[in-house]
Amino acid sequence: MNSKPQSFAELKQAASNHLSLSFETDGFSPLVGRIFALLLFAAEPLSLQEMADELGVTKAAVSVQVRALEKHCMCQKIPTGNDRKDYYYIAEDFSTITLRTMRHKVESITKQVDESLSILSQIDNVTEEEQASFQVTKRRFIESAAMYRLVMSRLEGIEEEWVRIREQL
Repeated sequence: MNSKPQSFAELKQAASNHLSLSFETDGFSPLVGRIFALLLFAAEPLSLQEMADELGVTKAAVSVQVRALEKHCMCQKIPTGNDRKDYYYIAEDFSTITLRTMRHKVESITKQVDESLSILSQIDNVTEEEQASFQVTKRRFIESAAMYRLVMSRLEGIEEEWVRIREQL
């Protein structure tokens, strides 16, 4: 049984563990989630070496994985004039970017479900042995399409609403 974090350090560790699993579920390396958590809790931008030291991995591993965060606009790189190092920090609008990413993911799934349902509706040469499976599958896709359309309708305008709420925080 997991107990609630009792200190800031325990909260950081719990967040790192959760984000590692969450990013892995989305197809990223678990290290991406750990890097994101590290940047999320960092008061100042961090260099690749600082991240590597903190996470106990190589600078090369951090370099490769931080690019995934950069690519998805979840962190930003800032060069400094004082040294040749690049420093990274969480994008100021990461919450808006996260919301946009979630919406795009739901849109993509909705499109795939709709395409599959369209194909299912056009299939007419189903064998007797396939009939039960075909009917169950078709019903599941009809329900999924309806559910995703509902979710999409609820997401309409959410980004603009979030920007207004965020400005009030």
